[in-house]
Order: sequence, then structure tokens, then C-alpha cells
Amino acid sequence: MWPTAAKQRRRGCGGQQFADELLTQDTRSPPDSAPSYHPSRGGTRHPAPKSVGFWGTTPTVSAGAPRFHFIGGYRSGTFKLVQSGPESLPVTHGKCRLRKLGACAWIALSVISAEVRAGESARHAKPAVAKSLAESLTGEARADYEAGKVLASDGDFAGALIKWESAYEQSKDPRLLWNVAFCDKNMRHYSRVIATLERYLSEGAGYLSAKDRKDAEDLISTIKPFTIDATFTVSEAGAQVFVDDAVVGVTPLTAKVVLDIGERRIRVVKEGYKPFEKNLPVGGSASVVVDVKLEKELHEGRLGVNAPANAVIEVDQKPMGTGKIDVTIGAGGHQLRVTAPGTRPYQTEVVIQDRETRVVEVMLEKLAEPEKPKIRVAVGCDGSEPRGPDDGLVVYLDGPEVLTPANVKKRWSDELGRNVVTYVEYATAPGVHRLRARVPDCESLETPVTVDPVKGADVTGALPSDTPLLFRGPEGAPGHLRLGLDAWLFRPSLKQGGVFQMKDMPESYGGGYGAAAGFALGVGYVSRWFGMFLQTARGTGTLHRASFDSNYALPSDASATAYATTLRLGFRVPFNVVALNLGPEIGMLELDVARVRTGKVQGMLGTWAGLDIQPLCDWGARASFDVAAATDMSMNHGGGPVSSLQFGLFWEPNARCRRERSTEFGLRSGGR
Repeated sequence: MWPTAAKQRRRGCGGQQFADELLTQDTRSPPDSAPSYHPSRGGTRHPAPKSVGFWGTTPTVSAGAPRFHFIGGYRSGTFKLVQSGPESLPVTHGKCRLRKLGACAWIALSVISAEVRAGESARHAKPAVAKSLAESLTGEARADYEAGKVLASDGDFAGALIKWESAYEQSKDPRLLWNVAFCDKNMRHYSRVIATLERYLSEGAGYLSAKDRKDAEDLISTIKPFTIDATFTVSEAGAQVFVDDAVVGVTPLTAKVVLDIGERRIRVVKEGYKPFEKNLPVGGSASVVVDVKLEKELHEGRLGVNAPANAVIEVDQKPMGTGKIDVTIGAGGHQLRVTAPGTRPYQTEVVIQDRETRVVEVMLEKLAEPEKPKIRVAVGCDGSEPRGPDDGLVVYLDGPEVLTPANVKKRWSDELGRNVVTYVEYATAPGVHRLRARVPDCESLETPVTVDPVKGADVTGALPSDTPLLFRGPEGAPGHLRLGLDAWLFRPSLKQGGVFQMKDMPESYGGGYGAAAGFALGVGYVSRWFGMFLQTARGTGTLHRASFDSNYALPSDASATAYATTLRLGFRVPFNVVALNLGPEIGMLELDVARVRTGKVQGMLGTWAGLDIQPLCDWGARASFDVAAATDMSMNHGGGPVSSLQFGLFWEPNARCRRERSTEFGLRSGGR
């Protein structure tokens, strides 16, 4: 048999060198009558003459000597030589990837076997008619044929198979089928080898000699034990049968399918049926039967309906039962209708997915004769936006009776990006009633309402917040983000005259509030009970000399520049439009006294208090006072902690305040 690709890769030899050696072997005797050599098992190897070159040399056949082509035997590694005419034949050696002698011979065998068989046929036929395979191929077919020889000699049997099959499709020369069979053999596709050789025999009339046919038949007999005949019985006609992802036919398969031994992947598919897949171990018997029963793909699920005992249940206008059903139904959308005497019919569309079980609970609404008119309630809480039952809206009629909502009408709000309630409908008897509305976090209000027998009635309005007045308004419900700009008056010391002396200052200086005056810019976060503010300030002014204890020539009045950055945390007490603030502060201070001391950054830790007044929703005024100890300030010469006063405005957008002030609170009733 042909050596496998794996074995060939383990055989190192010069491909042409071994071909030259084959030319010296006498292989004309029948394969079974004389010993032969196969690299993978024992036997007798025909000796090569000394003149044959070995790996690394370049022997040349003398000019005028007969040119030989050779055909691989079908078993035991034997060869047959065919003389095709005199010609100088240079031989080039190279280290073949296929590392054993037999593999190189078989590669050489496959790529020229079709030509050799043509030459063999030519020996037994008239020379004028004989034509080698290479000579008979033209164009793309010839190019694919030559490319296949190169790929096969390099061990790429899959690539060679594609090229030789392409050459065959273009030329329909059956001699190419021998090379195709060679590639399938090296890839262990024994069943394909047999099928290809059978085509080779059936299409080879006029091309093959009797010896060629006998070689092919004997090779089929040799490979046959490595295959098994399989009979496929499939329950459905028109199904595609795959073996190892290759289509072998469409059912019903009248002929047996030849399978290679080993584990085969069987797959049978047909539209509308579940695919059949099975890994089938092949071997150990002369034949095998594959019985396939295809199952239909059912697109269905289950529908369960729980309704009152006397209710009639219909699906797609077909009665399915009363009270309760659990049925298998096709996948897709279905119309469900449930009816019972004295109740409003229930109808909806139910979508069933494949293999889904869906249960629908149905509560039927009793009919009122005649139907009661509706009260449409559109009442907000702490604003004009109507609230619904999901927001806690409860409507009382004529005392403690709670009305059950009949319908909630909603609409889409582009401003809010969600559905909002338009009104809530309540069914009631016509006439004059007393209606009271209640929503959590708001005060409840009531109003008289006259319900028309046909048009019903409308109740609109808004409920005021139940939050105490002091905790409402722009300060009681702040808008959180605040930006402020203040006038900043800095005092270097709380001691009388503001006298202070910093480290490295030879004399004391002093000044009151405004010794350094400027502006402070801040940003903060404000809630009802807590505030946090970050601000930075800068001011300039004049300081007066307060001591003369040194001999330094210092100015009596010195220009001063102060920089301060502080973080203030504060507890707030709101009173609607006014709020008190008190808390600690931490920050950094730099005080530069011209011609006396260059400013240095020093830390501050202190406390502050403030007052916010906000009569408008988005704007307010504030004043604050702070006292802090600075790390470089000295108590010498009457020094003390630093302080500052601030007065300014702030901007704090407050949508809730605007909504509250623009809402007209109270309930109003009327009709359409």
C-alpha cells in the first residue's frame, strides 16, 4: 500500500536520487512472485548499482540513453519501468521533507503515474496514436497538473488533490484520476480511493492498457479490507446524508455507501426536521446498517389560562374550555378571549415562543347596568403634575368610601423623558358628591362635584406640601448647587488695632477690616441641613507700623496683599427664605507685606458663621464672618487670630421652588 503522509515525513532522502535508484531495479516480475522491499515492513531490497548517486550528489543519465517513467505497484512497493525514448536526463538532488526512502518513491510514483500509464498504453498500441498525459493537457489543465506534481513532491497531498481535480474537470482525462486516488490514499480516505479508481476504470476506455486495469483492480482489492459497506435507511425522502461533513447523497440511497474504518461522523438533514447526528464506530464487520428516524421540528409551546369557573375560553375564535385550560399551541401570536355572563369580555394577544409555557391569569370585570359615568381626577402634589394610584393617590367619595380607579390615562412627556399621568378615571353614580383627594407628603383637600349621567365630571388642581412652612421655600428645599461672588474684607488680627507680627518680621504692623480688601469666588453644595463651600479670595490694602523695637529701616505704611483659600463645612437651620449657617473651616493663607516680609503660605484652622437670604427661587444674598488661627502668626507684640467679613450674592437654580410658586393650590371641579 502507499505509505502515509506521516510516514513519508519521517523518511529523509533525496527525491530524485531515490528515483534514479528505482531505475536500476528489476521490477518487471509479478509482485507476488518475487520478493519486494517496502520501507515499513521486512523484505528483500534490490541492490542499487554503485554508479547510482547518493544524497548530496548530482548523477546524470547519459545523453542518448532511454528515458524511463515508472508506475508504482499496487502493493509491496514494486515498480514498473516504461521506456519513452532517448533523452538527456539531468537529475538534481535535494533533501526531501519526506524522510524515508519508500515515501519519496511513492511521491515520484503519483506525480508521473498518469504519464507512465499513457506510455504503457503507447507500448501496446500504435506509436502514432500514443500520447503522454503531459502532452495531452493544455492551458489551465496543464498548469494545474504541473502544480499538483510540485505540491505532492512536497507532501502537500490536500493541495495536490485540489490541483489534479481541477485539471481533471477541465480536461476530463481519466488518467488524472490515478493521481487523485493517490492523494486520497495518503490522506487515508480509502473509500474515496475505491470510488475514484472505479471511475478511473469506467472512464479509461481508450486510455488504459489491460495491465493498467489489472493494477487498479488489484489496488481496489488491497484497500477494500480497510473499508466497510454501509446501508442507510432514512425515514424521510429528500434528506441529505453527510459522512465526515462530505455529502454522499440524497435519500433514498439505493446504493451502499463505502465508509473508511474508524469513527465516522454521520449527519442527516432535511428542512423542517431536526438534524440527526451520530458518531459511528466503523470496523469489525463486513457491512453496517445505519437506521435514521428524522423527527419533525415542532414550533410550539404551552398556554395555560386561569379564569372564573363559568368563563368560556377561546383561542383564535376556537372554544378551548371553561374555567381553566392547559393546551399545546403553535408558536406565534394568538387571540385570547374570555367571556362570562354579566361581565366585561376579556381579550388580548398572547405570544408563545418555542418550548415556552405561559400562564395567563384572567379577572373578569362585572358589568354595571347602565354603565356608571366617570369622574376624571387630575390632581398634583406640591406641583401641577397629576399623580396616579402608583404615586399613592387615593380618592374618597362622600366620606370614607374609597373609589376604585377604572382607568389611568397617560401621555409621553418630552421634557421629563417618561410617561406622565393625564388623569385617573373613577366610576360613580350620577349626582352631587363630596370628593376628597389625598397623596403622601401633601395635605388632603376636598371639593363638591356634580357628576353628569353622560359626561361625568372633572376634578383638577394641586395639593400643597405638608412640610412645615419654615422648611419649604428656596432655603427649606434648596437647589443644591450654589455659585457665589462676595466682597472680602481681611483683618490680620482681632487685637485692638489689628496689630500682628508674623515669623521673621522684625516689627509689628496693624490694620482693621479692609487692611486687605478684595473679592471671594466660591462654589458649594447645599442641602436642607448641611452645606459645604470652597472659596478663594484675594485682597490688597495698607498696613501701619505698630512698633519700633529694632534698628531696621522699615516703612511706616506698607502695602499688603492677602490670598486665602478655605473649605467651609456648616450646619444649616432653614426658615423658608432665610437660613443660618455655622461650622468649622480649614484653609491656607498668604500675607505679603511690601518691603517688610515676603508672603509665605501658612495653614489656617478656624470657625465661621453666615446668614443666607433668598427671596427669589434662583438668587440670594449672603453675609459671613470667620475667625482662624494661622500657623505663622505670632502673639508677640499684641498679635491674634486672623478674621474676615464677606458680603455677596449667589446663584442657586431651584426648579422645585419655581414649580411650587407657579402652582395654584386647591381643587376645582367641572364638566366637559
